[in-house]
Amino acid sequence: MSEAEQSDHINEAVYAEQIRLLYAVSKYRPALHIISALVVVLIVLDSVPLPYITVWVLSLFVLNTYRIIDIGKVQKIIDEIDDWRPLHIRFVLFSAVLGLVYSLGFTLIFTQLTLIHQVYILCLIATLVPAGLVSFASDRYSFYAYFYSLCVPLLLHILLMAKSPYISISICAVAFMAISRQLFLWNHKVIKNSIELKLKNEELVKSLQETNTRLQQQNIIDDLTKIPNRRHFDEILEKEWLRAKRIRTSLALLMIDIDFFKQYNDTYGHLKGDECLKQIATVLSNNMNRPGDFVARYGGEEFCILIPDTDMDGAITFAEMVHSAIIGLKIDNPGSEVSKYLTISIGIAAIVPKHDDSYMDLIYTSDKALYKAKSDGRNIIRSKETLERNPKPKLVI
Repeated sequence: MSEAEQSDHINEAVYAEQIRLLYAVSKYRPALHIISALVVVLIVLDSVPLPYITVWVLSLFVLNTYRIIDIGKVQKIIDEIDDWRPLHIRFVLFSAVLGLVYSLGFTLIFTQLTLIHQVYILCLIATLVPAGLVSFASDRYSFYAYFYSLCVPLLLHILLMAKSPYISISICAVAFMAISRQLFLWNHKVIKNSIELKLKNEELVKSLQETNTRLQQQNIIDDLTKIPNRRHFDEILEKEWLRAKRIRTSLALLMIDIDFFKQYNDTYGHLKGDECLKQIATVLSNNMNRPGDFVARYGGEEFCILIPDTDMDGAITFAEMVHSAIIGLKIDNPGSEVSKYLTISIGIAAIVPKHDDSYMDLIYTSDKALYKAKSDGRNIIRSKETLERNPKPKLVI
């Protein structure tokens, strides 16, 4: 991902998180608006005709009930939303309508109130604005839509009254609006920067985790064959050895060597030899029938297979299956002295670990068995007891 693409990705993620936060913080705000409307009713009930009050309160009630339902629906699908723009636009429009309904209601009843009641109304507005500073902090468009539609109509109405106390009130209102706007911008900047920093940190952590996983994979996976390497084999062998010792069960190990692989490389070249190793690794991996069976590249043309909970008879049966599978590939090897196809020799060991035994004993025994298989002519399976389930090698036609 280029720097520009990464920047766009972060900006898009910041935007989504801003709108997500906007909905989350506004969860209880509609209920507070309904309470505010009831407070206004108590203030003006004796001064304003009932029809005015009824229409205004019902309008606020309908708007805020809709908002409660809408926020509830969004909360249910919040983790499934891919495009926040339609929801954002809807929220901004609703905020503007809500502020306008408040302001028009206040404007219609303002001149019908006594001065003390007018002060109460202005105090209520002075509490509604700071509440908006908090609930709209993550989105300036929603705040501006609510803030200006709430304050500007009533402010213009007061200015048009052109009386001495109202001019002073208007001046104070303008100062209040300017201060509120600046406070909002500071708060909004902090919120946005915090979101951006949080997302960048998450991206960094994710990148570090991916790098760490990749390095761990490189540490335990053979680059060529993409199966576990010797380091990983040693770790698994030690764990399985301790497990077998604890539950007193047999642990089997097959050491596998590709016969006359040097001659194969001399004939076809090392690139072809690498492809051959990949094929062998794939066949061995495909023959791992149980979750606990483990195959690894031991080094060069040597592979090993660890088979938990398996005695010698089971290990020999498994080895015969693997041996047949490799021959079944029918990879030509003109340099072989035992077959026209590529073959393998297998050394087997199966041990029930005792208290003083070491997992190195299993490697040593299977390695000795492999040496026996190679010294007996290759293309055969041998164990510590030199069991001869396979005959002496013959040319495979």
